[in-house]
Amino acid sequence: MIPRMILLLICLIVCISLMSCAGTKGNVYPLERDYISHTDLYSRLSELAQLQPALLQLRIIGFSSVENLPIYALELGKKQAAQEILIIGQHHGDEVLGVNLSLAWAEKLLTGYGNDREVDEILSRYRFWIVPTINPDAFRIVSQGLFEFKRKNNRDTDGNQRLDLRTDGVDLNRNYPVFWDLDPDTNINSPYFKGTEPASESEVKAVISLAQQHQFALAIFYHSSASGAYSEKIYLPARGNGSPLFSQTLDLAHNYAKRVKKDYHPGTYEVHEGITSEVGNARNYFFHSRGTKAFLVEIGGINQRGQSVIHPEAGMLQKIVKRHLGALTTLFTSSDI
Repeated sequence: MIPRMILLLICLIVCISLMSCAGTKGNVYPLERDYISHTDLYSRLSELAQLQPALLQLRIIGFSSVENLPIYALELGKKQAAQEILIIGQHHGDEVLGVNLSLAWAEKLLTGYGNDREVDEILSRYRFWIVPTINPDAFRIVSQGLFEFKRKNNRDTDGNQRLDLRTDGVDLNRNYPVFWDLDPDTNINSPYFKGTEPASESEVKAVISLAQQHQFALAIFYHSSASGAYSEKIYLPARGNGSPLFSQTLDLAHNYAKRVKKDYHPGTYEVHEGITSEVGNARNYFFHSRGTKAFLVEIGGINQRGQSVIHPEAGMLQKIVKRHLGALTTLFTSSDI
């Protein structure tokens, strides 16, 4: 018979081992079934539209540059709501967490309407435009298990008449017509290639057209840092410091960040308050061209091995989504946007 103290010691070792494994889980690819795939996107959007037909309309705001795939948007809320909010879940094909999160936010609003006091309060004030992805071509490749890190769209940038998954394409978050000319990266093989001219890509044109039709009070963009260099931080527009609009944006970013726990380490998200990218990205465009408060949220954490995890296993995916839903709820119930 094993002495009681030895049994307790064995149990302690097993528990520590299990906790260590939980903190070192990495990326899982192909993506697990909990992730929304390109092939399921339209059916999921249609299902949401049927939950509250009077509250939600499914729109097509444009088409992708190469495969001519539709770029869907959910227009969600009451016509009389005083302010409009834009949420874009994905610019880069490999950054899939924002697709799940943006649709989970739509589902929370639709199922909570009439049943949840906080949701009713949010929808009394705000009308949402939720765009799960503006990069359906790359999203298709990643979600179908063809290539894990397809970041850019599918533009044949080297002109060899075939799609080179690792190098072809334009970085859609470098293609907006603000600070585009300041971006020094003109290498067509770079993962950050900005395109041959500002707004050269139809995906970006679709977002610009939407922005011109609506005066959004706030725009939130979700990304995930494959390198881990930007993980679990919120980034603000460049060259905004000192303006009232920037101060208001900063306050909103802090309100959001302090509500989201990090994935694998203690603490909460941080707001980057130093120098930020002077390139043609979405937050710069909306802030400087449209007068919209705008920030970028980098979802995905650094595990105990120091690995950036942007395609976590299903359990962590659900935890991440839940944490951000809480932050969004608090943001739209406690902040003056």
